[in-house]
Amino acid sequence: MGNKFKKAKRPNYSKNNKKVTVEDFTLHQVIGRGNFGKVMLVQEKGTKDFYAMKVLKKNEIVKKQQVKHILAERDLLIQLNCPFIVDFFYGFQNDEKLYFIIEYVNGGEIYHHLNEERNFSEGRVKLYAASIIIALETIHNSNAIYRDLKPENLLIDTEGYIKLIDFGLAKILKKKKEKCKTMCGTPEYIAPEVLKGKKYGKEVDYWSLGTVLFEMLHGMPPFYSEETDEIYEKILEEEPNISKKLSSEAQDLLKGLLIKDPQKRLGSSSRNENIRNHPFFEGLDWDKVLNKKYKPEFIPKVEGQEDIRHIDTVFTNEIPKDSRVDKQYMISSVDNKKFKGWTFQVDSPMNKKK
Repeated sequence: MGNKFKKAKRPNYSKNNKKVTVEDFTLHQVIGRGNFGKVMLVQEKGTKDFYAMKVLKKNEIVKKQQVKHILAERDLLIQLNCPFIVDFFYGFQNDEKLYFIIEYVNGGEIYHHLNEERNFSEGRVKLYAASIIIALETIHNSNAIYRDLKPENLLIDTEGYIKLIDFGLAKILKKKKEKCKTMCGTPEYIAPEVLKGKKYGKEVDYWSLGTVLFEMLHGMPPFYSEETDEIYEKILEEEPNISKKLSSEAQDLLKGLLIKDPQKRLGSSSRNENIRNHPFFEGLDWDKVLNKKYKPEFIPKVEGQEDIRHIDTVFTNEIPKDSRVDKQYMISSVDNKKFKGWTFQVDSPMNKKK
């Protein structure tokens, strides 16, 4: 199944050793916001190619002690090669900010489509689930944990397949069986072992997968409240209320993923059971998924690379500009050294993808 639109090629500035800067791109729209800055739709000057440019303020990153997380995000995006993970083209910086040039995926967030449709069919969810599992396997095989799986971080591309974005909370492990202890993530999707303050591993991503699939099928997360403390209490104490209207295979999949004990959870290495073999995926050809040979049930309406119809107007109504950081908020030269070596340029020896 071919791409509906020609995918943007990686600009090859390395041929003339040109240093990439923000001046090489025309700013079109604001398409998102995060803790440290914003994401804008940009066009490479002199071409018809569009990208998403993620702009992060260094002073905010340093103040919130997130330098290691940002560096991990960059390192992972360079390493990972998966059709269901957003492509990373360039990373560059100046004294004030860090910049990511990444693939622009304009079919909308899963969150956006759930708000419009309430829930999805099992057939649609099956293909999404398989795509996410392949993405998680790719991350885990790189000895990393994603830690932020949620509908807002799952985009739909022009072919109707999933793209995983935002690796800001990802953790690259130094050892094969290393555990984490940092509490992080979005409340509705955090695994119980994280809330308990226990050391945790890659199983947390499968808990989050269970919550996301539950939400796709039911229209709401399994443990929801207006109050964060109540969400945490439900995650720790309650069992998910799985609809009996779902197939027995879908019910069993959700039950397996939402087991509170990480060692018994579907996806755990201790369980010694490949999630791909679960009855919910019976008849699915995983190679066909990987190669995007299935025609998805839903394909978003998109006209060209620059289409923003599926982006929230809260963002697109903003004026796209790369504003200067006030001098009083500039970081010191000592802090700036923490970002040394951050710059990534395509076709450099560091590029592991091509």
